Amino acid sequence: MKIDDILFELESNYIDEKDIKTIKKYINEHGIRLAEIDRILEDMGYDAIFDDYEAISSNASVQKINSKKHLSD
Repeated sequence: MKIDDILFELESNYIDEKDIKTIKKYINEHGIRLAEIDRILEDMGYDAIFDDYEAISSNASVQKINSKKHLSD
């Protein structure tokens, strides 16, 4: 996830422009830490936005499917 993606998500969830600038400053200083960004949003009175992103983007549930045909097929 890039900084532009995070800013887009914040704007899409109607976060105030002043608060977006605060979060952008945090990202520039500390890097992209989605759990911390959610904590900051909750401290500002907003709902967490990125709480499910890490669970969705994990590779633990990826299953490889062989799409090539074999002679036995």
